[in-house]
Order: sequence, then structure tokens, then C-alpha cells
Amino acid sequence: MGFGVTGVMLFMFTTESLKQYAVLKAMGATSKLLLAMIFVQSGLCALIGTGLGLGLCAIIGQVAVVEADYPFRMMWFTPVLGGVMVLLVSVVAAAISARPVLKLEPGVVFRGALDHGHD
Repeated sequence: MGFGVTGVMLFMFTTESLKQYAVLKAMGATSKLLLAMIFVQSGLCALIGTGLGLGLCAIIGQVAVVEADYPFRMMWFTPVLGGVMVLLVSVVAAAISARPVLKLEPGVVFRGALDHGHD
């Protein structure tokens, strides 16, 4: 479920930003730089999301132990496995969303924008 949502959201963001990527490419940005931008964005979101998720889980778990006497224990492998899975999902989602940017031709994007302006 998380992979689907993450992949779709990153893909939508990337496709909505194709004009900005086209401008960067027209100004001389290499495909390597554009890929780095996409993967850094994906990695930062993964890092923030993992931190928030594990932090909230730990806080809610401690509240449940104190308030409701609920038996909660976060095992050492939970954050490790969670982090590995988030990393995997983020890398795959970034790779899928990077494809349209790599195939991007700046002239085609600008031509399409100019054609729509004259309708």
C-alpha cells in the first residue's frame, strides 16, 4: 500500500514539474544532475517520513503502556526493517518517476506550451 501511494505521489509530482525540468535541461543541466535532484528529493522525504513514523510509534507505544497498561515493546529490528523497506520503496519510486525526466525533450515541452497558448 505504501509503495503504491509513494510511487504515485512522486510520479505525479515529477510529471507536474516537467516544465521546470525542461527549463533546467534547456539551461544545460545534465540528466545526471536531474536524476540526483529526484533521488535527493525522494531520499529526504523517506528520511523525514521514517523519522516521523518511528517517532510517533514510539511515543504512542509509551503512552499506551503508561495510560492503558498495554504491553508494547519495539524490538531492535523494527526500525531497521522499517528503514530498509522505506529505502527500497523510495528508490523504486524515484526510478519510476525519473523515466519521464530522462526522456524529456525541452523543445517538445515548450512547443506544447506555446501551442496551448494560441488556442
